[in-house]
Amino acid sequence: MEKFDSNSFHSSILAEFKKLDDIMEAFQNEFKTEILDLIINSFKQANFSEELEEMVLTYANQIFNTAESVSDKDKNYNEFRLADEVNIMTKVVTELSEQNKESKELADKIHQKAKELMVNYNPFIMDLSANGFRLLEKYTLMYNNFFIGSFTAHIQNA
Repeated sequence: MEKFDSNSFHSSILAEFKKLDDIMEAFQNEFKTEILDLIINSFKQANFSEELEEMVLTYANQIFNTAESVSDKDKNYNEFRLADEVNIMTKVVTELSEQNKESKELADKIHQKAKELMVNYNPFIMDLSANGFRLLEKYTLMYNNFFIGSFTAHIQNA
C-alpha cells in the first residue's frame, strides 16, 4: 500500500485550481470583449465605462458558475426534482422577461452570444439530460434578464 503524500496531493489540488482560474479568466476576457462589442454595436447610446465592464464581468461569472451548478444538479437530482426546478425557473424567467420586454432584441442577441461562449468553455454541457438543458436555459435567461435590467438602468442614469 502506498503512503499518502500530502505534498504531492497539495500540489495537485493547487494545479487544478490554477487550471480552473486560467479557464475562468479566459472566459471572462472573451465574454467581456464579445458582449461589450455587441452592446456598443447594437445600442448606440452605450458608452464604455468601468461600471458597464463590471456588470458584464458579473454576468460572465454568473453564466460560468451556472453551467457548473446545473451540471452538478443534473448528475445528482432525480428527474422529478429537475423537472420541478425547471417549472419554477420558467415562472421566474417569464416574470423577469415581461419586465424587460422593451429590450428584448438586445437581450436575445446577448443571450445567444452568452450561450455560445458558455458551451465553448464548458464542453460537459453536451452531456446534460433534457431537463438539465432546460434548466440551464432558464438560469441563463434569468441572468440575462438581471443583466438587461441593470444595463437599462445604467443607460437611463447616464
